Amino acid sequence: MANPCLAKEGEAALESIVGFWPVIVQNAQREKMLRIISLLMKDRGISEAPKDLVIEAARLANSKFLDPVIHMAEDWEKFKRMTSQPYHDKDAYYAVPIVVKRWPPVRIAPTKSPDETRVIAFCASPRKGGNTEILIRETLRGAEDAGATTEYVHLQSLKIGYCIGCRRCKDPDYDGICAVKDDMSHIYQKIIDADAVVIGFPVYTGRESGQLAVFLDRWDCLARVGSRLLKPGRRALVIGTWGYPYDDTYDDVMSRVMITLRLHRIETVEAISAGGFAGMLHGLDDDRKAIILAHPEQLRKAYEAGRALVLGS
Repeated sequence: MANPCLAKEGEAALESIVGFWPVIVQNAQREKMLRIISLLMKDRGISEAPKDLVIEAARLANSKFLDPVIHMAEDWEKFKRMTSQPYHDKDAYYAVPIVVKRWPPVRIAPTKSPDETRVIAFCASPRKGGNTEILIRETLRGAEDAGATTEYVHLQSLKIGYCIGCRRCKDPDYDGICAVKDDMSHIYQKIIDADAVVIGFPVYTGRESGQLAVFLDRWDCLARVGSRLLKPGRRALVIGTWGYPYDDTYDDVMSRVMITLRLHRIETVEAISAGGFAGMLHGLDDDRKAIILAHPEQLRKAYEAGRALVLGS
């Protein structure tokens, strides 16, 4: 199939976006985008692809994590205003919108009454008192007001080592949970005893924080061939935060965390994503407090998600 004809600005946008990828995959990415561009052009009956069509094709061809690259190609001046200037100018920093999104909830009726429900929350941010923690605690406040018993765990404060790949946990005759003996030893029982789990984490360089990656790696021992320690019925609320000033850029990162939970029979029924925490104060205000505290209307979304996690509505 012949390559489609692109306008000059469309060609520049295409090469800018493709150029983000490692050289070894650039040709494959270019071919995928050109294929989508051809289909869009055919659908619209045009013979030359303008820049906005190339941008649309880029969004269809790539995961959301590529948003910053697409935004650069789409409007360089706006990109600088939203992402670069806040590191150099305090007015620009405070002008960046703090955006919180409550994902469309899934209505699954709880199996226990609110006063019998246990909710455990794990914060995978290295910070104490940061935006991730504040959002998590607000969900727990909502859960408590709904009648549940809650517990908050800050992973950075625990001694949690890597999974060492010994696979001892997969042996049918092994009567423990994990061969690595550290603070996870008492965390496993908390997960087993919980009716609902809250997991909050920041996104660093387009992926979940290292604290969360190590933590979820250590869940592997909960599933064995022919048996699982976690039975169906648990619900989850996932919270993701990041610096980039859009509330959906790293939805794919959050979705991967949800998939991991689902592999352990935990269904995510509520999710909160929040962006806009980058800049010269790194998500804090002049008093070194989490900037989300200045946005009670956004925090309210986390509170309502916490209530719904317990009540199922």
